[in-house]
Amino acid sequence: MTFGEKLTRLRKREGLSQEALAERLGVSRQAVSRWEQNTALPDAAKLLPCARLFSVSVEWLLDNARGWEDQTQTAEPAQRTETPAAHGNRPWYIAGGIVTGAGVLGLVAMGILSAVFPAVVSEAPVGVEWVRVYDGLTGFLKLHNVEWLFALWAAVALAGLWLLAQPSVRKENQKNSRFSPWYAAGVAVALYGVGQTAWYVQQGRMQDLPLLALFLAAAVWCTVRQFLRLGGEPDAAHHWRERVLTLLYTAAQAVILLLTAEAGFGLVALVCHIGVYFLCAGVMTGRRPGRRKS
Repeated sequence: MTFGEKLTRLRKREGLSQEALAERLGVSRQAVSRWEQNTALPDAAKLLPCARLFSVSVEWLLDNARGWEDQTQTAEPAQRTETPAAHGNRPWYIAGGIVTGAGVLGLVAMGILSAVFPAVVSEAPVGVEWVRVYDGLTGFLKLHNVEWLFALWAAVALAGLWLLAQPSVRKENQKNSRFSPWYAAGVAVALYGVGQTAWYVQQGRMQDLPLLALFLAAAVWCTVRQFLRLGGEPDAAHHWRERVLTLLYTAAQAVILLLTAEAGFGLVALVCHIGVYFLCAGVMTGRRPGRRKS
């Protein structure tokens, strides 16, 4: 059994793609492909990490006379050595942690200020006979006209979450998922549009009803298309997990719609929709298929 045949079988046993193995060993995908085709062998510096990764001996890997049933385990357990790719992820985590922390601190500070300096604001929308009263954080933001600042801190926190999600999103093997970030983004944007046009219609701008219907139709279409895509997932377990997560994502976006449409928060609503989208996209595209045990 050749080195290339052994490497291919070990890689598939662990559920790794050529890209994922290359990332672990700090080489290119083309190098792994050449090894598996027996047109080249890894140098000495890569042989030991490769053997440790699969918990086999270097001698067994290089001995073509020994077959799969003759593989010998290494005396020491496989060690997860820090690859160049893993080291390269540190700046993402550091920057994401700092930015997310700054955004969260800003939001917490505004929450504390609204508790220390409570405010009550009333508004009478045009064309209606009732008065809407805002208190708590909402009243504080409206009284001091700092809704934009709240949205800014929320955007900073979301940018930090985006940075934290990048190492997972950038992995090549995330292509195994049939989840479409584009349709998820369509749901977020369409529901934001529904919330804003519903707010305008509520204030008497009935000419926005066709636009409201258009946004609502777009949200339904994107949701249905997402579920149809996930229906083609060959892995049954992966299939139902992704559908459940997509259902939870859509429900979360709908809750944001209901809360912000009633409050009339335009920019804050947009930030919330985008935030839930980034969280969902990071989880769905960053999750790797479970590794199979030998």
